[in-house]
Amino acid sequence: MNFKDEYINSQMSSWRHHPLRYVAREDELAYSRLYGYVGQLADSVSGLVSTPSFNQFLLESCQLLANSLDLIHQGYFDAAFYSVRQAGEVILIGTLFSNLEESERKAKYEKWVSLDRFPSFSELSKLLRSKDIEYRDLLEQMPEIDELISKLNKRANKYIHKQGHESFYTKPYEVVSESAKHIREDFSDYFKTTVKVCAIFRLAVDPFPILLSDPECEFRFPDCMTLEFGQSFIDNCLGKEFVKHYIETDYYRNWVNATKSAFPQLKEATYNVSNVHYIDLSNIEDILDELDKLTLYEATAVLFSALFSEKVIAIHITGMLDAFSNSARPSSGLYLSDMSDYAEQLGGVNVPLAEICRLASLDISHEFSPVSSFITSFSIASDFVCVETDKLLDDKEVELGRKAAEELDWLWSRIKTGQCAMFELKETSLFKWIKQSMQVECHRV
Repeated sequence: MNFKDEYINSQMSSWRHHPLRYVAREDELAYSRLYGYVGQLADSVSGLVSTPSFNQFLLESCQLLANSLDLIHQGYFDAAFYSVRQAGEVILIGTLFSNLEESERKAKYEKWVSLDRFPSFSELSKLLRSKDIEYRDLLEQMPEIDELISKLNKRANKYIHKQGHESFYTKPYEVVSESAKHIREDFSDYFKTTVKVCAIFRLAVDPFPILLSDPECEFRFPDCMTLEFGQSFIDNCLGKEFVKHYIETDYYRNWVNATKSAFPQLKEATYNVSNVHYIDLSNIEDILDELDKLTLYEATAVLFSALFSEKVIAIHITGMLDAFSNSARPSSGLYLSDMSDYAEQLGGVNVPLAEICRLASLDISHEFSPVSSFITSFSIASDFVCVETDKLLDDKEVELGRKAAEELDWLWSRIKTGQCAMFELKETSLFKWIKQSMQVECHRV
């Protein structure tokens, strides 16, 4: 692209309006999809503990990517490219810190945090390759990563450093439309490429965003803070070929083998209790078989759900756990950290949740359906288990709940102090009564 200086000189009076000519609308750049890719990357935070935290660098990269979308939407395309480039640089620094030996990590971090001279992007990439054996092996088995990283900034730098008229805002009006189209295309490609590079650096810290969906490893990490990469993210950003090569690397296979040896594979219903606090009573036998693999609060929620299986909506353990079941109608989702205090003030048995909400000055007028469930509170040790039901509990059921709480009270204290193991919950009269009731019900059917 070329044009005469005198034409530009005649247009300078309107220079402040030039960025508006490069605004990328939603129908020209799929913002929601691109924001979705950033969200997937942000959800892949690592559970590994290090100083400095890799997650801080990951989330800063995500922030920069999101900023770039705001900038390109406003027409500031050169700043948008620069923000994307920064995202790749920031996550590389975080990956380097996470993969160095402790002493060298501290030394490099001190230089970075004190604003001393710090290596460039290319120098950091070489340093990471030289210092981290696993990362180097990963690159050797997947050479396309190195090529991808080396080409990352070349096209973007033309816009950032203003080389060629294509990178200028002050172009003749008649060429703006075609120029804006090229800018959008270049930005979209650069953005997705950078998201891929960020995802690769994320996977160089640990493989959990891929590992969690591996059939060999699924249902083994119920309390994992990392979320797996979705199929759309893999298809459109990371690439199926990349994943295919990645899961064949020694780095990944070592993690799979270590995972299988260290973490038992739960049944899906048990995993859902721990992962999303969903108690599927149609698979309660599977959950009870693995009761000792849950936390104390999760196991207690399961036992009380099984005890009141036909009426229970949800179990609330004061400030610790809110679990819901599929036996009665869906829960309203109204969870109060001090629910037991309000329930006790109102009698503690079959207290309408709507009354608790009024006492707590909680406005429920906006709810789609009337809040019509009931709360019954049972004291265990220093905690309270609030059972939410869709129907009133009768006297016999209330007495069953109190006996269950009394039996668990002593055991809870001993488990919390390490004097008892979780498997001893299976030796309680409560557990045996639930199993016996299930057998009677099975024979009846």
